Amino acid sequence: MELKETEISSQPIFKGRIVDLSVRTIQLPNGETATREVAAHQPASAVMAINDKKQMLLVKQWREPIKQLTLEIPAGLIDPSDASPLDAMKRELNEEGGYRADYWEEVTEFYSSPGFTDEKLYLFYCDTLTKLEDKRSLDEDEFLTSDWYSLEDLKRLVSEGKIVDAKTIYAITFWENMLLTSAQSTKADND
Repeated sequence: MELKETEISSQPIFKGRIVDLSVRTIQLPNGETATREVAAHQPASAVMAINDKKQMLLVKQWREPIKQLTLEIPAGLIDPSDASPLDAMKRELNEEGGYRADYWEEVTEFYSSPGFTDEKLYLFYCDTLTKLEDKRSLDEDEFLTSDWYSLEDLKRLVSEGKIVDAKTIYAITFWENMLLTSAQSTKADND
């Protein structure tokens, strides 16, 4: 059975700084029509910043849509002035954490919630961090703090419902899998 939907028309509803909203009329695989509410969202970068104590950097900030403080990995929109998702993430790590990393690796790309938005996130891993004396200023409307957490603390915070951000939960799981894979590889090399 064919599953692809075909867009017939799109009605713009709102054009914002971060998202554009529209209602799309689509043809379903069975020939019927339906509507989809779509949020076109700028792409973003996020990072698993790991220090030499094997701790991950998280930022604490207020998130108005859910009306609560959240613990999240550093992340931000890819600005038109950024040459790449990596450049955006380097800028955000400086702004939100006050760090520079010597080692960077793009680990994956994913969509935050493809049922209604096309927001694509580029997830990076970085280590070999240096605290910066000349930290960049946060955006004018951005207020946050940052701290370091061990994998055990992160898993506990997730299980207690204190980390509710999907990209952060994804990053924690990804980091744990990276550590397990590395440990298995080391064990196999020693056998």
